[in-house]
Amino acid sequence: MKDDFILGDSALHQRLCAITEILGKFVATAPRPLSISQLTESTGRSEKELVKLCAGLARAELLQPHMAQVPGHWALTCAPDLVTLEDVFRCAMAEHPSEQALSTKAPAPSERHTQRLHRDADLLVTQAAMAINQSVFQHLRQFSLDRLNFSTSVPFPSGSASRYSSRRPSLSL
Repeated sequence: MKDDFILGDSALHQRLCAITEILGKFVATAPRPLSISQLTESTGRSEKELVKLCAGLARAELLQPHMAQVPGHWALTCAPDLVTLEDVFRCAMAEHPSEQALSTKAPAPSERHTQRLHRDADLLVTQAAMAINQSVFQHLRQFSLDRLNFSTSVPFPSGSASRYSSRRPSLSL
């Protein structure tokens, strides 16, 4: 049986699922914060994994530490209906190691011509990947995580949406 994954990568697919699950928990409880222990209990994921995921979501400005006095608590930074699968995909891509980063071996001098051809091919593939990613972002932006059915949602305070919209980069095709 063939497994189907977004862009054919099972590791990226697993990250997408994990981030969607975690953000879904925050969307369901917004504007209330969640603790790492609450996330551990509800997801079954390790505390170490959850801390890493929440830190990545904070770098993407989707989560923020709730209060300095209560470490390990995180809160959504925007209205729940503004969190989309595009945000999830961007976070997963930001944390996903690229093949270039994994290969740090310097080429031998006799391979310089081959290296230039590889660099040109890498540039072309990078340009194609950027175009594909923009198309993927455009489609994923249409899916808000508030579509997940949660009955525990509380209305998010108004005024936070403007912070979010200034955070989101504009994609022009």
